[in-house]
Amino acid sequence: MPIRLHPLWTGLGLGLLCVLLYVWGLGDLPFHTKGEPREATVVWEIYTSGEWILPLRNGSIIPSKPPLFHWLGAIFSLAGGALDEFTIRLPSALLAIVGVLLTYSAGVALWGVEAGLIAALILATSFEWVRAAITARVDMTLTVFMVMAFLFFLFLYRQRQVSYAKALVFFFLLGLATLAKGPVGAVLPGLAVGVFLLRQRDLRFLRQLHLVSGVALLVLVAGSWYGLALWRGGGEFFVKQVLKENLLRFFASGEAGMGHEHPFYYFVPNLFLGMAPWSFFFPPLVVFLYQRRSRWAEEGFRYLLVWTATVFLFYSAATSKRSVYILPLYPAVALLLGAWWQELRQGRVALPRAVRVLLQGSGYVCFGLVIIALTAVLAQLLGYDPLSLIRPLLHPKDQSNLPIFTGIISTRPLAFLLWFGVVGPSALVLVRGVRSQYWGQVFAALVTFTISTFLLVNNVFQPALGAARTFRPFMPEVVARVGNAPLFFYRAFDSGAVYYAGRRIPFYDPSARPLDASCFLLTWEEEWVKLVRQAGPALQEVAISEGTGPKGNHRLVLVYVPPRTVLPAENAIPADYDDSEEDTL
Repeated sequence: MPIRLHPLWTGLGLGLLCVLLYVWGLGDLPFHTKGEPREATVVWEIYTSGEWILPLRNGSIIPSKPPLFHWLGAIFSLAGGALDEFTIRLPSALLAIVGVLLTYSAGVALWGVEAGLIAALILATSFEWVRAAITARVDMTLTVFMVMAFLFFLFLYRQRQVSYAKALVFFFLLGLATLAKGPVGAVLPGLAVGVFLLRQRDLRFLRQLHLVSGVALLVLVAGSWYGLALWRGGGEFFVKQVLKENLLRFFASGEAGMGHEHPFYYFVPNLFLGMAPWSFFFPPLVVFLYQRRSRWAEEGFRYLLVWTATVFLFYSAATSKRSVYILPLYPAVALLLGAWWQELRQGRVALPRAVRVLLQGSGYVCFGLVIIALTAVLAQLLGYDPLSLIRPLLHPKDQSNLPIFTGIISTRPLAFLLWFGVVGPSALVLVRGVRSQYWGQVFAALVTFTISTFLLVNNVFQPALGAARTFRPFMPEVVARVGNAPLFFYRAFDSGAVYYAGRRIPFYDPSARPLDASCFLLTWEEEWVKLVRQAGPALQEVAISEGTGPKGNHRLVLVYVPPRTVLPAENAIPADYDDSEEDTL
């Protein structure tokens, strides 16, 4: 029987759940990766200098992305009266909640409250969506404004009679998406709309979108900033933000490209990983859609499939790939899963026996792993070292992280015990639900498992890892030691150090430092060893960081350089310095 849910109260509960998942503890994690502090320094420039058009990172580096995310971060910081990790990450978290609620609303409109709730919960607890929601990066901003455009067009198409004002809203959303990360924000929804209307044999609908006025508004919204930024940044801005971040990232490879080159099939495994654990149900979803292929248009599946395929194939064809690029297709896939799951729970489709066996087996394996993990935690608390059994099997970098893990167990045992108390029974409920084909129980068990796991990772593991790698406690010490003296990066660079210093730190330039004046350097520990051999014993180590940096293997050293000390000027900028984004999966 269908579950009777009140749309408004269900949506409210869903929003509160997302607040718990994304906003709770949002500011506890210090910046410790490469990407987050890079965007944070742009927000810092806006907040401190009032430069909203083209804020230069560290006073000299043109940002690699348009400023919508940074504007939102600065607005929240100004409204809150402080600039910190919470206010900078808040745009991603709030927009992620908006994306979940939009997905819920679309599901309700298409198939009912139950399907909308299922789709929204699938989206809200997908691995890649959660990660983007709690990260100070531009990806969630781009995704949600694109999703707004995708869904608003669906609303217009279902309505059939489109007013001039509503058509302009669609293009306004495309303009905002463009301001989030570039032209792709307008190109992808526009491409999906064109393919969908072509497949529907309904290109005449384009007339109702008032294309001339709409495109003019799109150009006004996005082009106005691009024009002002080009006026401020000149050719350097054009090369970096227009040429490199768009054309070269899509077409070029090798030295001419922007890195992150992967094969065409790269997003196949990444979609499975990014939508875990719900990607387990992709095979039966494909079977379901194939069986309903003659009714795709009537049941609302065609547009979602075109949306998914367009985003997936577009980025698969690009040279540069990161797992988060296909995040805009997650709501469409979640909606398809929501429709299928509703049919499954109501008994109108059946789960293949092979999938049931695998799902039930996964429940048993999960419960077994919980028992093993619980035993290991209890042994650790009693003074044993159970991890010694797996230490020789790990990569050296992973071995170096084991002390962090054991330290977490020692200091936060209650968090682990609570997690075991939730996921253990959830695994048993999952097994029982599969055996009895109570699919509502199975879904509830999976949601409970994923939410509890994300809360444990985000509020226990990540802060501990961040504390081990961040330069947040080190940089105030640096600022206090340096005072008003010149401070430079030398064969090193870290955006987190710049952000936590609260000041710009240029690369070392002999012409900017008179020989009869002293200065300070920030360099990596291994570079400091080389520098002592090259420049002699006059240099003094003032302080060294506890944090090991984004890669977990670099400590920053503060070096005092006395007057008339000559430093090797060559390679003052590190060879591996770049502005690229790290792979996330």
